[in-house]
Amino acid sequence: MPKTRPAIVFLPPAPHTGAFFDTIRSTLGEVGTLALTYPGYGDQAPIAQSSIRDYAEALVQEIPKSAVLIGFHTGNLVAAEIAKRKTIAKIVMIDIPYFDQDTRDAYAAKLPDDPEKDAFRAAFAYDPFTEFSDIPCSVSVIATQSNLLDPTRNAAKALGVSLTERMDVTAPVFEAHAKEMAAEILSAIKLGDEGPDERHALLHADYGENP
Repeated sequence: MPKTRPAIVFLPPAPHTGAFFDTIRSTLGEVGTLALTYPGYGDQAPIAQSSIRDYAEALVQEIPKSAVLIGFHTGNLVAAEIAKRKTIAKIVMIDIPYFDQDTRDAYAAKLPDDPEKDAFRAAFAYDPFTEFSDIPCSVSVIATQSNLLDPTRNAAKALGVSLTERMDVTAPVFEAHAKEMAAEILSAIKLGDEGPDERHALLHADYGENP
């Protein structure tokens, strides 16, 4: 019987590790999941340059073929870059830091000179207005009640995709509202509506490598 790999891959917000998603991964039960950590965080070795593209390059080989990527905050930016490097079934973006240049520069100027903030610097150096224009896979967007509500609405509009708003969901999004967010994620990837073969493909992404 062929090996299987998780179909759903979580990408965390800065400066968290993949453990940020432990509760929702448990809530998802039988659905295979994986949660990654960026270089320089947790037990991951740092890399010479900390940029969203560099994070994507560092993680892309850990992601199974035709996976579904779930991004949150910074994770949305990394997901967009991973999708340009590997065939991805879909990205589900949740609460997107879709900021213009002036806003990103203002946030970056407030960051202390601390390696712990490298992922924030990487996020503020990344231009989603340009980079989101050529994401090569399907995208769904979910907004919760947060200070990223308006940027997320703007991102969905720019991407030309529908937006699901959950104004009943507040921080901590994936702990206090794990059941609601698990349902939204499964709905976004339509898990449960497919036939047996399609369901198996979503539950267990192909083990093989993909360019």
